[in-house]
Amino acid sequence: MLDIRKYSHIVFDCDGVILDSNAVKSNAFSKSVADEDPIVIDKFVDYHKRNGGISRFVKFKYFFKILKKQKKYKSDLEKALEKYSKLSYEGSLKCELIPGIEKFLKALSNYKIDCFVISGGEQKEIRSILEKRNLSVFFKEIYGSPVSKKEHLERLKLKNTLYFGDAWSDFDAAKTFNMDFIYISGASEWKDGVEFCRKNGVPSYQNFSDIR
Repeated sequence: MLDIRKYSHIVFDCDGVILDSNAVKSNAFSKSVADEDPIVIDKFVDYHKRNGGISRFVKFKYFFKILKKQKKYKSDLEKALEKYSKLSYEGSLKCELIPGIEKFLKALSNYKIDCFVISGGEQKEIRSILEKRNLSVFFKEIYGSPVSKKEHLERLKLKNTLYFGDAWSDFDAAKTFNMDFIYISGASEWKDGVEFCRKNGVPSYQNFSDIR
């Protein structure tokens, strides 16, 4: 049984942890460059899935600079970001919540534990989405890109903290700042996440309905 009350702070990733939106994001990345070579698009989406939790700005620069080897891509980058933003935002407003998350957040509010969202998603979008979905009330602060997760955590300097994530970048950020980590696996696109956590003794749950 998880003794949640021993923590002073709890950090949540958003996509795959609060919102069942990982598939929405992968689809948005693909469609935002739909006119490109399908082979390159597949490589791009694979890169996105292997780098969950990293900002879209980094990923699209990788697409144009590394995969396409373009020297001048500012205009193309802006157009792709605009398409992605629209698709991602609309999809995130409609997608399901991760099972059990709302009940879990309500329990945390009763325990008076400060909760934070630290996401790879664009900060204004994440704040708007969670507000429109009536979830922002559960969080002391909601942070996102283009500032990285580690930069946010460095500034916050949280102690006695538990971190819920669904990607390697979440685990890495948690360990960097000596936070306990729990992997939420049900909607994760971290290919080897379950096996990694099993081998390394990292707690893992399908979703928040599984947490007692």
